Amino acid sequence: MPQLSNLKVAVLTENGFEQSELTSPKEAMEKAGVTVHIVSPQQKEVKAWDKTDWGITLPVDRQLDEANPEEYDGLLLPGGVLNPDTLRQNQTAIKFVRHFLESGKPLAAICHGPQTLIETGMISGRRLTSYPSIKTDLINAGVHWEDKEVVVDNGLVSSRSPKDLPAFNKKVLEELAEGVHA
Repeated sequence: MPQLSNLKVAVLTENGFEQSELTSPKEAMEKAGVTVHIVSPQQKEVKAWDKTDWGITLPVDRQLDEANPEEYDGLLLPGGVLNPDTLRQNQTAIKFVRHFLESGKPLAAICHGPQTLIETGMISGRRLTSYPSIKTDLINAGVHWEDKEVVVDNGLVSSRSPKDLPAFNKKVLEELAEGVHA
């Protein structure tokens, strides 16, 4: 596993993120030495959704209004149904996400997480996967959708669901090690 101790990654989330889709990649990144900050429009904490009911509560490290995307080497967008649906309506969140697409910094989105990417207007022509229920939304946004456990397109990593987390986490670390993509 590469040592990535000089890197800092933002996890942009709202209440209702799928618990394993935040905690598993966060743990994998932290094991590799990455500093991980939970960034949210929420002030103090965010609540997870764990399969069929509310899950754990995690502290917010940086409130979105005070977070500077320039400070981060990568971005993680966990899924869940509520989380991306709320984020995609927040223009500050969209601007934050847009920074990573414009700069070529690694960006990882899993399950319903790619919904937030649609709002940036910057994913047409990109290769992605997602939870099957948002496939049509992504195709309508111009995405080349693929049914694979992990798809990588020039630093943009995506996976379908929690069952893909091992492959997703591995690719996230690889892309972070590669750094900015032209």
